Amino acid sequence: MTASATKEKPAPSTGLIAIDKITPAILFAPEGVDKILAKIEKEVRSVHTDITTKAGREALASTAYKIARSKTTMDDMGKALVADWKAKSSAVDADRRKLRDRMDALKDEVRKPLTDFEEAEKARVEGHDAAIAEILELVIFDDDEPSTEAIRERILALSGREPRDWQEFEQRGEAAVSSAENRLSAMLATAEKREADRAELEKLRTATAERERKDREAQIAADAALAADAALAAKADAQAVIDKAQAELAQAEADKIAATAQAETDRQEAVVAERERIEAEQKAEQIATAKREGNKAHAKKINNEVLAALVAEGIGQDIGKKIVIAIASGKIPHAKISY
Repeated sequence: MTASATKEKPAPSTGLIAIDKITPAILFAPEGVDKILAKIEKEVRSVHTDITTKAGREALASTAYKIARSKTTMDDMGKALVADWKAKSSAVDADRRKLRDRMDALKDEVRKPLTDFEEAEKARVEGHDAAIAEILELVIFDDDEPSTEAIRERILALSGREPRDWQEFEQRGEAAVSSAENRLSAMLATAEKREADRAELEKLRTATAERERKDREAQIAADAALAADAALAAKADAQAVIDKAQAELAQAEADKIAATAQAETDRQEAVVAERERIEAEQKAEQIATAKREGNKAHAKKINNEVLAALVAEGIGQDIGKKIVIAIASGKIPHAKISY
């Protein structure tokens, strides 16, 4: 919408206050809406009609219609004004976007030589840092005890590096190379000693194993000779045992007959003892049962007396029983029934 399309025009007459005299500038001035609404409300509320007459009812309907028309008229003025504002705002936003884009492009254009220099300088410095890091990483191994072969490969890699112009990093670069050389030399000496010690230890283990094998073979031969002698002695002992066993066999048979008789006597005595034990247990159980029944009757009597006291205090029979059971079961702290 153009500015000419939104030129302020008076609103058409609606029959209420001089709405036809109102322009958007008057209506939407600070507190303008409140003032006009107050005048309309005052005018409408000052008119009194008789609802019981046809004319009164028609007057009320006419007034309500005029209020609706006045609302539409003033709202349309606001819509037209906002549409104009939006059109102007869109034009300003387009210019703002153009301003930002072209100024950003100009800034990038002016700064490009400096940006290129900074990026090249950053890459140069990062290259020196990476080269130093690679040198220092040569002394780091996955194995806590690297082999002499692995260490010599790192020493060869360090000495075979391409020459590098360290520039202002010369001191750091040379220090990294010197540190790596010293560390690798020390690690190589340690690895050589460790491998020599392991070789010597393995040699000693081999000699010990051979000596132990020969000792075992000699022991086996000696044991075999002793076993042969023992076999002859065992044969003689076995014959003596056979002779003794035959002599003792008759005595064993006599002892067996006597033992059988004694066993029968012991069995009969055990039967009598078991019968007497069972009778004693049955008698003890009868006495214990009678005692338990007496205790139950006594406890029931005491519990009924407690329940009667609770009921006398106004507590219901069922609740009183639950209270007595809870106390007797030890579920109520600091409460006890004496039996």
